[in-house]
Amino acid sequence: MYVPTYLAVILWVFTLFGLVCLMTRLFMGFKWRGRAKKGKYSIIISAKNQEETIEGFVRGFILKAGIEGQEEALLNVVLVDAGSSDDTSRVMRKLAEEYCYVKFLTCQELPSYLKNIWHKGERE
Repeated sequence: MYVPTYLAVILWVFTLFGLVCLMTRLFMGFKWRGRAKKGKYSIIISAKNQEETIEGFVRGFILKAGIEGQEEALLNVVLVDAGSSDDTSRVMRKLAEEYCYVKFLTCQELPSYLKNIWHKGERE
């Protein structure tokens, strides 16, 4: 198999860069910027007529946070139903009952919830 010279040079450069990064991480205890900061975060997910996809999306997000070891950083997931005409709100309620850090709100409840969170943050 023949590889053009310019492509081989690019591949070698990436290989050497990866090797240097690996050695730095293994032997010097170098901390990557993405892992150095650990904070707490919340997310708000708004959905309308997404009963087929919302459960998989939320469960995937929670699973990804757990795999990456960031489940302790996840404060809460707020699910907001934007006036769905299907069973999206039922699925969201079921997720809120299943997970302690998932909260279900309607569009009308969201402003007061955000106001309470904002004032709680100012007191801390």
